[in-house]
Amino acid sequence: MDIRDALPSIYFRPWMTAGSASGARRERTFSHVLQATIGVFAQHPLPVVMCACICLAGAGIIGSLVYGAMIGEAVIRTGSHTTTTVRAYNTQMLVQALIGAFTVTLGRGALTWMAVQEGPRSDGAPLLRAAMQATLRAWCPLLLSTVLYGVLITIGLLGLSAMLRELRLDVSNTRSIRTGDFNNILHWTLIRTLGMLPPDPGSPFSDWLALVRYNLSRSFVGSYLGFDLSTVSHTVRPGTVAGGLGSIALLIMVDTLLCLRTAAIFAMPASAGMAWLREATCVSRAHFVHVLAWRWLLRCACVAFAAAALVLMPALHQVHVVNTVRQMLGTGYWPFHIAQSVNGVGIALINGVIIAVGVIFEARLYKALAGSVESPASRITSAA
Repeated sequence: MDIRDALPSIYFRPWMTAGSASGARRERTFSHVLQATIGVFAQHPLPVVMCACICLAGAGIIGSLVYGAMIGEAVIRTGSHTTTTVRAYNTQMLVQALIGAFTVTLGRGALTWMAVQEGPRSDGAPLLRAAMQATLRAWCPLLLSTVLYGVLITIGLLGLSAMLRELRLDVSNTRSIRTGDFNNILHWTLIRTLGMLPPDPGSPFSDWLALVRYNLSRSFVGSYLGFDLSTVSHTVRPGTVAGGLGSIALLIMVDTLLCLRTAAIFAMPASAGMAWLREATCVSRAHFVHVLAWRWLLRCACVAFAAAALVLMPALHQVHVVNTVRQMLGTGYWPFHIAQSVNGVGIALINGVIIAVGVIFEARLYKALAGSVESPASRITSAA
């Protein structure tokens, strides 16, 4: 006879509890969340990629094509692009903001809904269509969360950009790449890599910020939207540094506390009102260090990849390929802008997949952490 059959069951309870607790701790690790994120891609590759390319990259693709079309039309009509460049870029950002304000929220909601699903569904509907329908049903809180997060992150980015401009480290401090100057290419790449580290407020806020930085980079005197454009003085004012440091603290707090907002919306019933905000902040606050550290690990990996694929490679392509072709053809500088438009399509597609990785990671992070916290969603589940 097995000795365990003769022992009271109480002797096995501590062992079972310890084992289940150990399993729960293993599920709440960075590697587990990352594996769950990869699992979503592996289980639903077509719906995830379609959602990323159409919803998250669609606005950038259309905007880049509009920019290239306006430059091409100006070259064909007048033989020059110089009077059209600023208007084309402003139009591109406007188009991206108008389209992205809807599609990015739609894509973020659909990807989150797909990521939090557990087990087979009983409705039999295609996954992507079911995700879109669920997102539209939760549209009001999704839109509200997008606006809340976007406004707070934009405020933080404005303060950070003001400090970086005085340190000569902001994207608006650089205009274009000097061909033949490899040090300039590396500096240009470094500035843009630093610009990708802070949280992205999402469309239309990110498009407005890009427009502000572009116009700042083209201005030499006066001011633009309250920014000091002086490029002569290198003095860093203490007030600007204090504001920049405060903005960094704001960015970290807002990004960490609200990163689980979309998953919290789908975890709460539609009649719960603003309970999703309490749910997201409650879970993030209870695991603040984990949420902060794990998301920054993923962000640094994505930024390193994006710096090579989306910044350095297009820069080298412009300098070594486009510039060589332009010199052989004896044309003006308009081929750079056409190449920028073509590169913009590829950049938008890759960036859409990178954003999708972050959205799914946040959804799986919520699933891993929410069960260990006394939150509004857990109380609703217990009452049911």
